[in-house]
Amino acid sequence: MKKISISIFALLLNISAFAHNNYNKDVESIKKMAGCYRVTFRNAETFSMSKNYEYRGRFQSGPVLELVLLDSEKQGKISLQHLLVNGPYIIKHWRQEWVHEETSLYEYQGGYKWTPKELDSLKVQGTWTQKVYQVDDSPRYECSAPWFHYNQKSFWECTTNAPLPRREYSKRSDYNILQRTNRHELISAGHVHDQDNVKILKTKDFEKPLVMEKGLNTYMKVSDSLCNKAKDWWKDHKTYWFQVREVWDEVYGMKAPLSFKKKSDGSTLWQKLFELDDQFQENPEKAEVVKKEVKKTIEEFLY
Repeated sequence: MKKISISIFALLLNISAFAHNNYNKDVESIKKMAGCYRVTFRNAETFSMSKNYEYRGRFQSGPVLELVLLDSEKQGKISLQHLLVNGPYIIKHWRQEWVHEETSLYEYQGGYKWTPKELDSLKVQGTWTQKVYQVDDSPRYECSAPWFHYNQKSFWECTTNAPLPRREYSKRSDYNILQRTNRHELISAGHVHDQDNVKILKTKDFEKPLVMEKGLNTYMKVSDSLCNKAKDWWKDHKTYWFQVREVWDEVYGMKAPLSFKKKSDGSTLWQKLFELDDQFQENPEKAEVVKKEVKKTIEEFLY
């Protein structure tokens, strides 16, 4: 009996050591996605489920210069802020947040609506939830899956629903959900965001897949000095955007269904929040006043 107890104890120690080692590898992989990159975005529709479907042309953008900045990190939570460098101009791009063994997330339902979903605490062991936010830190999509480290490869893959991509949301009305299978994989020269997507038309009566799409975003590392302007820009603007996140955290913390208006008073949410950023830069001493305006603005867009 004593030998059996010792063997079980040794096995538990080995499992604990493996889990700890894997966690460290996961964190290292996520943080390796930070850096200065030349990024190329490519998408092509491949196979349609409808005989009469009219294929759209291939899409390509870039290469563009983009800084992926590790802007916050604590145990089990890592935030990466993307900033586009367009000549002398810096543009706040999307943000990704990685949360270890998260037990709740938001699922996109179409029509600018997201619903909260609770996850089984046992099933999320060893997983990371990638939470992707729009340029104004409003929700885009979230998905939970483990990182894999095998044969000198490190990658994470997950399938979830998302709104239309920015390249099509103002041009297409024949579908309203992009089902995304995202695969983030590290490579020697940077990392790759590989996508297998399905464009879906969803109504209250039916759900119809229209066409499959292949996506490939390649992040090729370049000298960090090329992104110095973006680093300096973020130093000036991060205080404001951290305040914006605090307001959003209050909204997400309620774990209530979210439904957004596309516009308010003729402007989009990102336009209004970017304008408030400009105001904050002119009067940084009025941080609390600006934060109240941020909260008021976000509430304007929530149904």
